[in-house]
Amino acid sequence: MDAEIVPLPPSRDWTTRFGLKFYRYRGLIKRRWWLFMLTIGLGLVWQGWVIFSQSTTFESIGLLMVTGGIRIPEGAQYREQEEGFYGTQIHLLENPEVYENARRKVALEAPNLQPCKVKVIPALEPRTTIITVTGRGASAQYTQRFVDAVMEEFLNIKRTKANDAMTSTQSQFATELARLGKECDQREAELQAFIKQNNMAFWEEQGRTSSQYLSDLKTKQANLITEMQRLENLSSEQLLSRPASGDSTSKTEAESTVANEFNQQYALKSQELIQKKAELAERSKVWKPEHPKYKEIQEDIASLDRLLATIREQTKENASLRVVAIKAEMESLDKSIAVWNQKVMEASTKDAEYQHLKDALANSKSLYEKLVTSVKEIGIGKEVDPGNVQIWQHASLPEQVNPGAFLHLLIGLFCGLGAGAIVLVAMDRADDRFTSTTEVIEQFTEPILGQIPDVTTSRIESGLPLLQEEDERYTYAESFRSLRSSLIFLPNQTELKTLLITSSIPGEGKSTVASNLAITMSLAGTRVLLIDADLRRGDLASLFDTDGRFGLSTILRDEMPWKSVAKTTAYPTLTLIPRGPVTNQSSELLLDSKLLELLAEWKSNFDLVIFNTSPILATDDTASISPNFDGTLMVIRAQFTSARLVRNSMNALYQRQVNILGLVLNCVDTEMPDYYYYRYPKYYAA
Repeated sequence: MDAEIVPLPPSRDWTTRFGLKFYRYRGLIKRRWWLFMLTIGLGLVWQGWVIFSQSTTFESIGLLMVTGGIRIPEGAQYREQEEGFYGTQIHLLENPEVYENARRKVALEAPNLQPCKVKVIPALEPRTTIITVTGRGASAQYTQRFVDAVMEEFLNIKRTKANDAMTSTQSQFATELARLGKECDQREAELQAFIKQNNMAFWEEQGRTSSQYLSDLKTKQANLITEMQRLENLSSEQLLSRPASGDSTSKTEAESTVANEFNQQYALKSQELIQKKAELAERSKVWKPEHPKYKEIQEDIASLDRLLATIREQTKENASLRVVAIKAEMESLDKSIAVWNQKVMEASTKDAEYQHLKDALANSKSLYEKLVTSVKEIGIGKEVDPGNVQIWQHASLPEQVNPGAFLHLLIGLFCGLGAGAIVLVAMDRADDRFTSTTEVIEQFTEPILGQIPDVTTSRIESGLPLLQEEDERYTYAESFRSLRSSLIFLPNQTELKTLLITSSIPGEGKSTVASNLAITMSLAGTRVLLIDADLRRGDLASLFDTDGRFGLSTILRDEMPWKSVAKTTAYPTLTLIPRGPVTNQSSELLLDSKLLELLAEWKSNFDLVIFNTSPILATDDTASISPNFDGTLMVIRAQFTSARLVRNSMNALYQRQVNILGLVLNCVDTEMPDYYYYRYPKYYAA
């Protein structure tokens, strides 16, 4: 039982697109491999001409020894740091001023030498402090002299720049020394004037005493605040039960004595009350309440209670009066603290101004002394010798340089490859032939009913063999079964009795597709009539290895009835009507009304009638007869058919109201990323 194989929708992610492009370019390279050979050959010829046209080049090498940067103090305009020092030397060697001075020097010293262009290449030797100065030119003697002149002029420019920097530094130091001297004198004068206007000893003593007195006032203020909080927060009993605070300096001795007497008296009477209550409790066990002694003790307890209440009231009143006194005293303290604060601030301001003037004078003197020391150390006014760089070896004897044939040929090779790739991309842009189902889907809205894989590797001289009942080409056979299923289950198709198969141009494999589709239908039990309607170049007779002397052209001329022309094949339910004799009047024969009568008769005798017609753009045959058929299949050959030609062909059919069922993509490369059919033929094959 044949199962319908439904193709998966092509993936649109970047991996699939990259794969499609890869296979497209791979096929293009296989067809246009000679293009790379041509461009590489041209590149090699070009570089060979460059080598041949090059003049003789001589090379001379000089060496410079670098021992480090010259030392110029901070503030100079010209400084050479240890970091990046060697790169600076190479940059100076490449200065156009050095080359211009070198050319003048050679012209003066050797006027008889013919000048030539010399390319100077300075480079630092790895893991050394040696700079190689390589010169290459067409004249041996001139190149050698030019390299020597470049090294000498390089040293002269360094010496000139260093001397200019030293001169600039000398001027800067002189200006700075004069400025610092004036600044020191000004600072000294300001300090002496301040000392003269202000008695610093007085201000120092005032600052010290004022600070001490202000501290005492703040201590007293804190004690008063503590005492006031105690008086306000404690009850009269709590005040009486605690001894009077003696740490307050604001309390008079009389007040402290009275408070202590109240506390002592309250404590004694409270103790006496406790004793009386204890005695009353003891006597109540013996005496009755009417006993004179019992009543006397009760009167004593009542008297003590009244006395204690009086003491508490007096203590509360004294505490209120003390709070009022403390508040008044604190107001006075606030005023005193403000006055002494002002005195302390005034003394501090004077001291700060004095210290600032002293520090400014000390800084100015320190800077002046350091600058004087620096001037003595570097010896301003002496000429600077750039001893950090010296000529280690003068320019060597010139040697002839190899033109670098291998490098030039390598450049030609890569340039040829690049040019070939550019031309290949341009050709791909201009090539609109299909290589995959994804490209077909992007170009057309018609469905792809079948994908026939490319099995050209099995081609033989007699052509691609037709399908057999037990064909070993599993993938190839399964693709036609899929096409058969697509036709059987087409939506909106009530009846499909006549089918026309065509293509845009010759060579797309429509005859093979029509034959194998007829065989596949026949193997499923369908009565199929296959007709070769390509009356100019039809070859179905040769494909089925049968006699093709009589065929459709014979029938349309009324020379023989169709039943006499029809050929039986090796497939029980498949009947073939060959092309017949070739004619140049195929359009006239196919437009004859006899064809319509034959179609009606064939539809009654067969389940399916398949017409294999000529290409649409080759003749007008197909476009003339296609409206008489239930459906039309358009065959497109991958990597062969142009999208423009297919579009023109389909437009010609649509203009005649032809029912195009879909497209059949022939000769598909099964390695394409968007080919989803038959990935496991070995697993499913019998």
